[in-house]
Amino acid sequence: MDSPQTQKTEGIEYPISFPIKVIGHSTPQFEEDVLKILRKHAPDVDDHEVTTSMSNNKTYVSLTCTFCAESLGHLETIYAELKASPSVSIVL
Repeated sequence: MDSPQTQKTEGIEYPISFPIKVIGHSTPQFEEDVLKILRKHAPDVDDHEVTTSMSNNKTYVSLTCTFCAESLGHLETIYAELKASPSVSIVL
């Protein structure tokens, strides 16, 4: 039986260290916008856990951020808010 702090969903046991990749246009505001949304729901996002990669033509940037996902609902909330952001093109 799972404890109140541990949940299993589709073979994933929560909480879990979870990487999320967010892609958007390379603007000075993009990283700040993404981190603001993530930290609203997952305050444990650390700058050292964020990797940045530019597209070949430097039009797009991807951020991979690792945080502690508490549940499937927690992940769905984060994905939904990131997808709703005008500065975000893709969330993986």
